Amino acid sequence: MRYGRDIGRVRAYKWIYALLALAGLVIALHPAPWTIALIGLTGVLSTDANDNGPATTLEQTMLAGEHHSSKFAAIFGRYNGVAASFGSLGALSQGWLSHLHAFSTSFVGFYILIPLGALGWWIARGIDIKDENEKNEAPRTLKNSPVRRQVLQLSSLFALDSAAGGLTSSAWLSYYLTTRYHASASLLGYIFFIFAILNAMSMFIAPILSRRIGLVMTMVTTHFASNCFFIIAAFSGNLKVAILFLALRSSLSQMDIPTRQALTMAVVPEEDRMAAAAVTNAARYSVRPAAPTISAGLQHIALGAPLVVAGSVKLLYDIAILIWARKGRYLTRTIE
Repeated sequence: MRYGRDIGRVRAYKWIYALLALAGLVIALHPAPWTIALIGLTGVLSTDANDNGPATTLEQTMLAGEHHSSKFAAIFGRYNGVAASFGSLGALSQGWLSHLHAFSTSFVGFYILIPLGALGWWIARGIDIKDENEKNEAPRTLKNSPVRRQVLQLSSLFALDSAAGGLTSSAWLSYYLTTRYHASASLLGYIFFIFAILNAMSMFIAPILSRRIGLVMTMVTTHFASNCFFIIAAFSGNLKVAILFLALRSSLSQMDIPTRQALTMAVVPEEDRMAAAAVTNAARYSVRPAAPTISAGLQHIALGAPLVVAGSVKLLYDIAILIWARKGRYLTRTIE
């Protein structure tokens, strides 16, 4: 947040892509665990197509600054849908490349980040944010903001959701499907490709639904149903049934991403959006590191226990968001 304001959001955004290219080169040449860990701490690498580190904060504020709040749901729906669509291609590539000899144990695939980072940097050069210099002359934090309390409350709720999601990351789901149902690496690639396509489709649909029932109700109803499917998947007796319920979950679970981002940008003044995005995103990322350890402990109870716990915690999050929105009077269809 600080450097995004000091040097400009577009310039900071270009540097993130430059660092992405550098990260790919370093890991490909020296794939030691400590190298990957150090680069991971920079935030330029992410296992998610959406909500991917500091770039997300800059992208959210740049998009919000160029559009009226009534357009936020549609803008963030397209933004996240496109990201998820391209992310699905990565999952599909994994399934295909796993057939190649020794690819699964090689890090040469990180070389692809070099041209991708360079391409991102070149495209970012063309971004034109109106009044960029003027908006960044006086950096502002949430310390004296009238919406400080609301942002901190949202950050706590988003952190709860993210912590639960971290228990069942894509890496863990791969392990779970492999261990319990003996799914092959290539099959996993195709499965996650389907899940990613469903995620992308749901993100495009979310703005349409939010126009009818509102941002918060779209977040809560779709997220609640998806987590019921998540819990049911833990009790599936075979791979086909598990994939069915996980697919049903994928068709709904990501609808809360564009609506959540739109809600965050809509409830704060324009001058506070950079800080609000930074704080809420940081809250989500900061709780993730502990999730794998907790997930490993839960597996001593049952292999599918993380699915049940994650789904249950997320259900509590949905109820908490609904209560928060009712108290703050954010349940209206359109938030101005």
